[in-house]
Amino acid sequence: MNANANARANDLIVITTRLADVLREENEALRNRASDAIEALLEKKLTLCRAYEARARGLAESADELKTADVVVRESLRRAGADLDALTEENARLLKVAVEVGRRVLATVAEAVRISNPGPGTYTAGGMVGAAGAGAAPRNVAISFDQSL
Repeated sequence: MNANANARANDLIVITTRLADVLREENEALRNRASDAIEALLEKKLTLCRAYEARARGLAESADELKTADVVVRESLRRAGADLDALTEENARLLKVAVEVGRRVLATVAEAVRISNPGPGTYTAGGMVGAAGAGAAPRNVAISFDQSL
């Protein structure tokens, strides 16, 4: 047993557990489309990710020391890591869906604007306004006539 190895592993377990809790909250917010909650978690998530990365890198650099930690501590670290991996995969999947939904909504709105603003229109050889569509003039144009002259 190595007290330093146990302490370092326990630090990583605490950070991993806290990051997992934040990911659970964010995943729930993503499922509920609660953008305010997602935004509120962002800074905490980034801070914990940086701390996790630094601690994990430190433990990886002294992997032999980690082998001297108690079996219970190493098993707790393994379970916390597996939990975090699963939550990270779910988070990535939910974020991908949210981005795609946002992209589709934006494309739908852009298409609706394009269709509702048909432009000046075109005339046929007979002097008639061309068929309805993106290049046709709107058929319900308001016209006013100033008779004051």
